[in-house]
Amino acid sequence: MTTPLTVDELRTAIDEIRRTSAELGAQATDLAARADQDLGRDVAEIVKDLRAAARQLRVAQLLLEPARADLAA
Repeated sequence: MTTPLTVDELRTAIDEIRRTSAELGAQATDLAARADQDLGRDVAEIVKDLRAAARQLRVAQLLLEPARADLAA
C-alpha cells in the first residue's frame, strides 16, 4: 500500500524533472557540437539526433513551468 502523494512531494518531483531536463539538454547540445566539430560527417545522424533530443528536453522543461508556478502559489 502506498501513502498519499503530498504537494511538497509533487513540487520536488517537478523541480527535479525540470532540473534534470535542463542538465541533459545542455549535455546533449554540447555533445552534438563537439561531435560535429571533432567527428564531422561520420556522425552526422547522431549529431542530428542529439540536437533533436536537446530540443525535446527544453520543451519538456518549458511544459513543466505552469505546473511549477501553480504549485508555488
